[in-house]
Amino acid sequence: MSAVFAARSGAAVTLLEPNERLGKKLNITGKGRCNVTNDSSRDELIANVPRNGRFLYSVFSRWNGRDTMSFFESLGVPLKVERGKRVFPVSDRSFDISAALERELRRLNVRIVRERADCLEIENGCAAGARCNGRTYSADSVIIATGGLSYPATGSTGDGYRFAKQAGHTINEPRGSLVPLVCAGGDCAEMQGLSLKNILLTVKYNKKKTIFSEQGELLFTHFGVSGPLVLSASAHMRDFEKGSYSLSIDLKPALDEKKLDERLLRDLSERSNQSFSSVLGGLVPRSMIPVMVRRTEIPSDTRANSVTREQRRRLLLTLKSFDIDVEGTRGVEEAIITSGGVKVGEVDPGTMESKLVHGLYFAGEVLDVDAYTGGFNLQIAWATGKAAGEAAASKQRRTDMKKTHFAVAVDGPSGAGKSTLSKAVAKELGITYVDTGAIYRVIGLAAFRNDVDKNDADGIRALLPNIEIGMKYGDDGMQHMYLGNEDVSGDIRLPEISMYASAVSAYAFVRDYLLEMQRTLARKQSVIMDGRDIGTVVLPDAEVKIYLTANDEVRAKRRFNELEQRGTPKPYDEVLEELRQRDWNDTHREVAPLCRAEDAVLVDTSELDFEQSKYLILKTIREKLAQ
Repeated sequence: MSAVFAARSGAAVTLLEPNERLGKKLNITGKGRCNVTNDSSRDELIANVPRNGRFLYSVFSRWNGRDTMSFFESLGVPLKVERGKRVFPVSDRSFDISAALERELRRLNVRIVRERADCLEIENGCAAGARCNGRTYSADSVIIATGGLSYPATGSTGDGYRFAKQAGHTINEPRGSLVPLVCAGGDCAEMQGLSLKNILLTVKYNKKKTIFSEQGELLFTHFGVSGPLVLSASAHMRDFEKGSYSLSIDLKPALDEKKLDERLLRDLSERSNQSFSSVLGGLVPRSMIPVMVRRTEIPSDTRANSVTREQRRRLLLTLKSFDIDVEGTRGVEEAIITSGGVKVGEVDPGTMESKLVHGLYFAGEVLDVDAYTGGFNLQIAWATGKAAGEAAASKQRRTDMKKTHFAVAVDGPSGAGKSTLSKAVAKELGITYVDTGAIYRVIGLAAFRNDVDKNDADGIRALLPNIEIGMKYGDDGMQHMYLGNEDVSGDIRLPEISMYASAVSAYAFVRDYLLEMQRTLARKQSVIMDGRDIGTVVLPDAEVKIYLTANDEVRAKRRFNELEQRGTPKPYDEVLEELRQRDWNDTHREVAPLCRAEDAVLVDTSELDFEQSKYLILKTIREKLAQ
């Protein structure tokens, strides 16, 4: 994921992979089905990360479960949502996920080197590459995405901790999470190999506080218990040093004590001449009978009709609460994931960059974050991987581009995504975004509020000297538009104001009035500016010109969705008709009609998602600036 998004951001990427196959650990997740993510919001995701969940607030805000689903579906992997919002490939094949990532790596020309890194290259407090078998791979940024210590056969051998220590980072002691449990006594070993389904497992801390209770499947082993339910429970058991844990298994969760007692009475009555062990055979698996006999203190050869009320009560309580004391967990090498790792206080939560070594980033399990089962741990990998990849790719580029003054002109019809994409690209490049359409929208809003008809040229001309337009950049880095002292950034996006903006922008005197304001912005700093005539009129000498478009139906659908999200929905047919009318107005106006500049690169986003569109625009800009 880090390599994909670093490459999508325009970086030349080398992936050092010691395994003969990419995604070796990924392919065994979810019993080979790959629980890709959980279809959850940011807050739901954080609630399922007991270890340093708040550290992930920023990355989960930008990339939640739904974003992960959209990403893999865009790579051609159909997904499905199952119980508990768990997400799997429709095919139930984890190889479809790893194969999709590998295809994307190759499409992006990521260089894959089958080498295990020996150590980092650090120069003057900055990451400068990695060494493998005496050879140095130089780089502007390095991402450590090596996993933890669990399943070492898949490559998670703790290398990342060694690299982090080399860089001066603190490593919180790694231990297993989602791991089998070691239990006291010999009962579990006596029943090893027995799998119990549809039982209720409750975990208590110090015999009092219930910290986990869930229904599912459990497996007895020679050392204790394992199985899906136990692995989930183990993630909640984090304080063995301070206290003790015990398990309580309800073997008959579908029956309350009253109904279970009625069943026991019926079974004992119907089998009155049979032995107690025979009666037990109808209640529990055969390999469990000796243990149940011992726990209930009822001799196995006791006749059913001789079982006393007190004995029946002991049997009922044992069936509803088969208790086991936990001594600890199995080793981290047997765990599904590793808890512990690089101390998150030494890592930037927005970019995953080290606070100790510039240009060094971390992603995934190497960080001291881990979650419950249900796709949450893979979601951590995707979200931190994307953040690290994008940030690592852009760090050096931002430094370089601030030294170079350039302008990017983006033109195109309404609904092509100019504003959204230009904002994202500006942030990626570390330059200023100027939404010129917003300036015209402020004039349109002023005319609308003053009851000046949009087709009344004289009225618009008379109004101009009284319109005080302001433009500020907020803490969010976004452009905010002001009419006088009022922030009108939301009001200017209303459909009726869009029509006003289209009309007033056709007047030559309006365009002349605003032209110098826009050119001054471009002279002072590097900008990406979008509108209808930026490359043809406003910035005809821009270093990069892009004409962004999409077909009518796609653009209308985007606008339709946008209006719904804002709470101002309109019928799709009406949105489509308004869009086509605006296109006609923009392309047929006498002054600076919408058209593609001769040297503008055409970018059609009809068949592209947001990330693909952003990647193509960034690639175009970098190629143009490199010429």
